[in-house]
Parts: sequence; structure tokens; C-alpha cells
Amino acid sequence: FKDQSLKAVVRDLSAVFGDGRALDAVKKVVKDRNADFAMRKAALSTLIENRPDDLREICESLLNERHLNTQAVKGLALYNDPAIGVQLAKNYRRFYPPERPSVVEVIMSRVSWATAFLEEMEKGRIPKEDLSAFQARQIRSLKNDALNAKLAKAWGELRDSDAEKRKQIEEWHQKLNQPEMKNADLSRGRFLFKAVCGACHVMYGEGGKIGPDLTGSGRADLGYLIENIVDPSAVVSADYMMTTLKLKDGRTLTGVVTSENGKALTLRQATGEETVEKSNVKSREVSSQSMMPEGLMTALQPDMVRDLIGYLQHPSQVPLPKE
Repeated sequence: FKDQSLKAVVRDLSAVFGDGRALDAVKKVVKDRNADFAMRKAALSTLIENRPDDLREICESLLNERHLNTQAVKGLALYNDPAIGVQLAKNYRRFYPPERPSVVEVIMSRVSWATAFLEEMEKGRIPKEDLSAFQARQIRSLKNDALNAKLAKAWGELRDSDAEKRKQIEEWHQKLNQPEMKNADLSRGRFLFKAVCGACHVMYGEGGKIGPDLTGSGRADLGYLIENIVDPSAVVSADYMMTTLKLKDGRTLTGVVTSENGKALTLRQATGEETVEKSNVKSREVSSQSMMPEGLMTALQPDMVRDLIGYLQHPSQVPLPKE
């Protein structure tokens, strides 16, 4: 295994012994807790790609193994069973914090799974801050009234009224006045940016590429920041329009299409890219709305908004908070 890729090993073993025997060898690597971690992770990825009959059982057995459990979730995403969503929601805190956004993204792909997640949030077992405004928009893209009502109760509203947006903009202008902004904790603001905005936006070379790079934007202007956060759909570049794919396997994926050919397309989501075979696409919808919804500030406490805005306005990078 050390001298060649797992794909090559599977190919070679399949040629000699058949696919079943080859995958059995890969399963042994996955299950061996004494094996090299990178090899186990690569082996699990190979199993997910080949989808053996016992893939679900294998992935569920790894949910308590840190770092491997995030990879296992990608395998479980293939199964349209509400019980899996309940299991993931109840065990959410077992995932390593930096890896939780990718877990949430998988959970948001199915109505029943998102429902289980919001029920745990409503009970106070999952922090509101762990659901970004982008992910809240993913929930809305599922177009389920009961789920939207649960989102409003557990997390907050995503308001669409122009009058309401204008009211919010004016209120935030008053709250984020000069004396208040002098108290902004810029290091904490950077931490919040990484958690709330960094999955989609780049700043100082760090972050995701779903939305525009904010490093050189007009972020020193408080009005510019507030208006674009509260009403991000006022002006939307075609490069950042949201695409929603409903797949034949029951999932709903939301992101920005970065490439496409006759057979497949690549969708950039908050935690990475996923290539989807067009034969598995049931429907496709492109929205004129921004990928970033209006409710970003909804889940944050006022002092958290102050620190985030303070960091966004600051002209240079600052250190992260000390642990």
C-alpha cells in the first residue's frame, strides 16, 4: 500500500481476484486502528467511491473516531434515511470544531436531517453560531414550510422585506457608532470572521471562494458593510448566483457552478467542491439572489457584531485570540 495509490492497488487486485476481494483488503485498512491514519482516510475515500454493500455499516462504526468521522459522514450522505440525520445531530459535538461546517453542509442536504439538526439547536444542544447565514439559506432552498418555520424558531428569521431591511440598516448604524466601535475586540472579530464568513470569503489570503475577495473591497466604510450584509442581493454578479441541484438520490445541493461539460458539473460549496454527474440531477434552479442571505447578524450577539465589523474595517491583519 505504501508504494502506490489505493486506487491503483484496488485496480490491480481487482484484475487478479475480482472487485470483492480487492475491496475486502481496503476494508481491513479502514478498520485497523493501528494503521497509518492517512492510509485509513484514503481507504475510506476509496470505499465511498466504490460503494460496497456494507458501506453504511462501516461509516457508522467510524462516527466516534475523530477526523475519520467527518469522512464517514460523506459516505452516509448517500443514504436517504432520516435515522442517520438524527444520529448525526445528536452526536454533532463529537466532531472536531474546524470540521463541523462540512458536517453541517451534509446535514443541510436533506429535509429530515436538517429538521433533526434544528431540533437539537432548539433544545440548546447545538449553538446558533454553528449555523451560518449561508447554511440557513441552504435550508430555505429546500422549500419546506415546516422546516422554514423550525428555522425561524430555532435560529432566527431570514427577512425579505425591503422596508424591514432599511429598518435593520438604520438600527445597525445607530448601534455601531464611533464610541461603541472603539471597544471592538479585533482578534475576536477575526475569529468570528473565520467562523461566520471565512467559508465563503477570502480576506488576507485566507478563506473560501464562493463569494468575492473582501481584502480590497470598500470595507472601511461602515455604511457599505452594513448595507451589503443586510441586503446582499441588491447587486449580485453572475459569478456568484446560487444554483440549487435536486439529485435523484434525494439530496439537495446548493452552491456556485465553477465548471461544466456534457456529462458533469462542479459545484463549489462552503466546505469544498463536489462534482455531480448530470445523469443524477433531477432538477436545477439558478437564483438571482446572492449566496449570502440577509440574516448573517441574526444569530450573533450585539458585541459579536461589533467585533466582526471592527475587524472587517481594520486596514491590516490582526492576530487570532490566544487560547
